[in-house]
Amino acid sequence: WTLFLEDMTPQQALERLQAQCSRAEYCTGQIRRKLLVWSGKNKLAGKQPFSQEEMEGIVGALVGDRYVDDARFADAYVRDKVRFAKWGRVKVQYNLKVLGIDPMIIKVALEENSVLFDDGMLEELLRKKWNLMRPGDTLEKKREKLLRFALGRGFEYDRIMGVIKNFS
Repeated sequence: WTLFLEDMTPQQALERLQAQCSRAEYCTGQIRRKLLVWSGKNKLAGKQPFSQEEMEGIVGALVGDRYVDDARFADAYVRDKVRFAKWGRVKVQYNLKVLGIDPMIIKVALEENSVLFDDGMLEELLRKKWNLMRPGDTLEKKREKLLRFALGRGFEYDRIMGVIKNFS
């Protein structure tokens, strides 16, 4: 925090971001948001905020030195969210869009990792949810709950219905 109480220069911001980007994947949208926050803290401390040109220069330097690569980030993001969070294609795509990833990069990342979006994962997820449901609920009620659950996880309606129809 002491760094934020002083005037953070663009060079200090670049060095700090290089260190962070060498430990984890970030996209350009996340970097821009970090710079805006840091710039705002500079301004609150009565120091000079970063100009738009300085922020874009920092982002450009990180991209040029391959610390940040939106395609690499999107690929890792898709794999992580599918494997660990058990998200479907729709939710992954939406969240990448919110992060500011180019639609073509999103499309490529989803296509390259399409094998991860198999019905086996969806069926396993729904089977676990099914086993946790109250036995007193009707079949219709249980299927409705499964549908809402899977839609919330970002799976496509047709795929969900294809899996749910096998539950009884």
